[in-house]
Amino acid sequence: MGTANGRPSPAPRDDNYAVNLEQARVFARGLAEHIETCSTAIEIAQSKAFRARADRAESRARALESEASTLRTELYEMYRHIDAMTARFPELRTDPAVRD
Repeated sequence: MGTANGRPSPAPRDDNYAVNLEQARVFARGLAEHIETCSTAIEIAQSKAFRARADRAESRARALESEASTLRTELYEMYRHIDAMTARFPELRTDPAVRD
């Protein structure tokens, strides 16, 4: 693919582009919901880890921090998927479920 104004040009459209775009919308919305759930779980784990440290429960705090770290890795992967989909389907950039 060439570039225009320093940005990659969108992928060529095929006969199934509209169907693929709708599938991407459904997947992106599901990812957005999962991102929200995952973000909340990270906040909860970090809060519990902070309280565990205050209570001098170091092993519990480490376990909770490890859980938060694993969830952050999962979160980054979900964002990577959304970035790839918006590169392939620029129309998704205006979808409120993906932007929020």
